[in-house]
Amino acid sequence: MSAEPIPLPRKAPAHGWTLLAVMRASHDDVAWDAADPALGVELVAEAGLAALVAPAAEPGHDANPEQVAARHWEVHRALLRGDVVPAPVGVVFDSFDAVRAFLTESHAGLSGALERVAGRWEFRLHVDVVDAGFSPQLALDLATHIYAELRRIAVAANTLPQVSGRVLSAAFLVNRSSSAAFQDRLEVLARLNSALGLDLTGPWPPYDFVTMAPQPPAAAHGTA
Repeated sequence: MSAEPIPLPRKAPAHGWTLLAVMRASHDDVAWDAADPALGVELVAEAGLAALVAPAAEPGHDANPEQVAARHWEVHRALLRGDVVPAPVGVVFDSFDAVRAFLTESHAGLSGALERVAGRWEFRLHVDVVDAGFSPQLALDLATHIYAELRRIAVAANTLPQVSGRVLSAAFLVNRSSSAAFQDRLEVLARLNSALGLDLTGPWPPYDFVTMAPQPPAAAHGTA
């Protein structure tokens, strides 16, 4: 039997669809059970992939912070369900047909990105000095050592743009099965380096380890 067609929303959004993330489609991907139905989040499947989309804001207007946070939570819910490639801000499609065209035309790149993050998610670490008398250079040396230690457990790691006053920020791509070992090692390093504050957050969608073309040819327009 062929799969049931994906139902269109009752009312198409006035400004198109913002792409939130792409994942692999399953036979059950005919609708998205959003935490808040008022968000209007939809799932569009094509060519073995599924795009999570939401109504776009009016061009030139940003979505309000609460809406942005709610949409991020939907991407996080997708992460808890399986592998996900999060979209950058500003990818907007005119219609479901345009979304399906994007999934078809970008299938190879999207599939490769999903393979890269299969069974993995992201953690972020921020390192600050909590002892005002501690040497900045020694703090940087210790933070670099901590980064190297955690990198041994992670699949990949990137340093993030420096924030004034912070010693180091980094992102780690970690196998889900290694998450406990990764966090346990961080706790040991935190005890050994009490002059530093180690703030670990996550798991996150792998924002810092996969990229997606922000303007797919003949498929997207404008900005959210």
